[in-house]
Amino acid sequence: MYLVIFGASGNIGSHLRKEALARGHHVTAVTHVSDIEPAERLTVVKADIADAAAVAKIVAGHDAVISAYSPGLRRISAEEAAERIGEAHEALFEGVKRAGVRRLILVGGVGSLEASPGVDVVDSEFYPADHKAHTLRNRDILKSLKRGDHDLDWTYVSPPLAIQAGERTGTFRLGEDRLLRDGNGDSRISEADFAIAILDELENGQFIRRRFTAAY
Repeated sequence: MYLVIFGASGNIGSHLRKEALARGHHVTAVTHVSDIEPAERLTVVKADIADAAAVAKIVAGHDAVISAYSPGLRRISAEEAAERIGEAHEALFEGVKRAGVRRLILVGGVGSLEASPGVDVVDSEFYPADHKAHTLRNRDILKSLKRGDHDLDWTYVSPPLAIQAGERTGTFRLGEDRLLRDGNGDSRISEADFAIAILDELENGQFIRRRFTAAY
């Protein structure tokens, strides 16, 4: 499969890139800051995801697109992050449509998962107030997908509360709109296992036009 990964040098994106290459896919890795080590079947492109024309040019001729884009949440305010997320996704949707590519997987946020009946994570008491602005924007993007605003074969992937570097076990659970916790009440997964879940979805298409989550 010929695949484009936006945010391919980030924490999640780098694991997606490595997992895809290990499975034999051809990967066009898009980044705007970092150099990526050369590899077989890998093409590296430096571009701005917020430029619809650039997106269309890059993704043309590919089978699918995965976006692990992040605006750099540690360096900017939640409000600025929300603005950048909105601009990036508007351009991404437009560019993918122009190029005629239908399959799109978005790595989104945890905040839109349901923490308890009728209460999303972002609206719960434990969610940090200084993260809410960009989290609400991500939830709006998911709502727009569910409404059918974008005629694409999309999948939205939400991580659990904690996603960190760790072992690649290949063992985890899948869910849809509810936050997954283990027997100890923890909600977590390694970046490597999260990448497995996403590449499995790319290959199997279990959650087309739906959201899913993965956790231990």
